[in-house]
Amino acid sequence: MGIRSIAVIGANLAGGRAVEALRQSGFDGQIVLIGEEPWRPYERPPLSKEMLWDPSNTADNFFLQDDSWYADNKIDLHLGMRAEALDLASGEVSLSDGRLIPADRILLATGGSARKLNIRGADAANVHYLRTRDDAVRMAADLVDGARIVVVGMGVIGAEVAASATKLGCKVTAIEPLAGPMIRSLGPQFSQWLGEEHRNRGVDTRFGRGVSGMRVVDGRVSEVELDDGSLVACDGVVVGVGIAPEVGLAKGAGIATDNGIVVNRECRTSHPNVFAAGDVAQQESFFGGRIRHETYQNAAEQADAAALAMLGHESDYCRPAWFWSDQFDLNIQFCGHIPVDAEVTVRGQIESNAFAAFFRFDDVIVGALTVNRPAEMSIGKRLVERRHHASADQLGDPDFSLRELLKPAR
Repeated sequence: MGIRSIAVIGANLAGGRAVEALRQSGFDGQIVLIGEEPWRPYERPPLSKEMLWDPSNTADNFFLQDDSWYADNKIDLHLGMRAEALDLASGEVSLSDGRLIPADRILLATGGSARKLNIRGADAANVHYLRTRDDAVRMAADLVDGARIVVVGMGVIGAEVAASATKLGCKVTAIEPLAGPMIRSLGPQFSQWLGEEHRNRGVDTRFGRGVSGMRVVDGRVSEVELDDGSLVACDGVVVGVGIAPEVGLAKGAGIATDNGIVVNRECRTSHPNVFAAGDVAQQESFFGGRIRHETYQNAAEQADAAALAMLGHESDYCRPAWFWSDQFDLNIQFCGHIPVDAEVTVRGQIESNAFAAFFRFDDVIVGALTVNRPAEMSIGKRLVERRHHASADQLGDPDFSLRELLKPAR
């Protein structure tokens, strides 16, 4: 008997792309898309930028598809609804309103939830975590000209919010326990560069410092206490310390988890009829071992791969991470990874804020970073994906065309 029904749990980028791919692949059975938010799938990158710059923005431009698309393609939307449990023996999904959704295949695109600070005052009204459209609307109300904003955690989200708040006229203090912003993604050298760019634009950076408490007056944080005893006065706090993958459904059904839902290169979990994609999926790493990617591109591309696999088509998903981040006037893109002992070659001048950097291990290009040079990233991605060999002289020579490296050897 063929596949008659598919349930996609998570009306986010991965879930939205999956239902699109299912219809584009010719599946004409029932598709049910279940999401806890009241909104149809939308893009999240604008939440830390455009949605904060314009609080009246309704995010209409950020939805993946118009309302009519889901009706035209017979996608059964269950929004503002939680999937409570999976009954894999009967092939059903239990919803929070008591309904049971039959499903021959299930895709878990449950994403993750923002990690919360476990300190006093962390639940005050002006402490913000950014994960959803509604989070962005609430946060924007505090990001007004002249407001004193403390950003805790300078990963991608924290660094982008710090830049957006500064653009809005806020006085921003950034707290990061590590030596610089986005250091896990960019490595020490380029983390230091980015930290200097934030300082040059007025951000009060406190790297190597943690938060030990918050002082609350009338339900709002008035001061943030650092681990060195110093106090930072504030009107609002933004916390960006990562996400916790939403694995509760999988665990409850006996599906293997390990810092995410474990999947193979077909995006299949330990149960043959259940697949996972996006931020929640712990997958095989392009560079060996296993990893969980939290990037836009991974959520979109892995969802496409999962849709094919659910329909029984050939699917083999294992790609290097690629992400971008827009901060101030900087477009930062990175593909691959940075081994501790990687050799770094810079193309262009770092101080110009328009450069590319390539990371090599045993002469193999394993990572590419570009700042305001997107054309070179389009080549860099392919060099990383092909595990291309190149010399430092080639990569660093501004007169050498990187496209030459993509040509077949003669």
